[in-house]
Amino acid sequence: MKYIKNKCAKVAWGWGKDLAIALIVVTIVTTFFMQNLRVQGTSMAPLLDNSHMVIINKFVYTFKSPQRGEIVGFHSDNVSNPVVKRIIGMPGDLIDYRNEKLYVNGTPINNEDKNVMMHGGDIKYPFTVPQDTYFVLGDNYNNSIDSRFNYIGCVPRNKIIGRIDMRIWPFWTNPFLKEEIY
Repeated sequence: MKYIKNKCAKVAWGWGKDLAIALIVVTIVTTFFMQNLRVQGTSMAPLLDNSHMVIINKFVYTFKSPQRGEIVGFHSDNVSNPVVKRIIGMPGDLIDYRNEKLYVNGTPINNEDKNVMMHGGDIKYPFTVPQDTYFVLGDNYNNSIDSRFNYIGCVPRNKIIGRIDMRIWPFWTNPFLKEEIY
């Protein structure tokens, strides 16, 4: 009987130790390296739709800056949950909206396939992206509150959580988000 109690105690200790290690690893990973996020709304459709689950790579911007075309998750003062948008304008870029087209530094962004008129928003064009901020847009231009509107505005670098590289739900879709839509 004593053998059985010792064996059960050893098994329980082993499981408890493994569980504690797993919890520590998960805590470290989610604190410093990645975070999951549920997309809310259709502003990033068709690439990301309402209720899609994505992984935010929090570590990627430790040694480099966000780049144009990357999809990022960020905090906004006016929205309770993190927001997902695509970086269109870098600090110092000139953003212009004329003849129903958006221009970055004089070059029109590729929105020929959208077949929709994009609204200019609240800002006055031409507009220079302030230092240490990024101009972000949703891929679904006409259904997105983004940097064109004062409600979101340009996103300060310190509000960006990280880059979104992977979709984990729905699991039957391509998980990698390398598609360039902007």
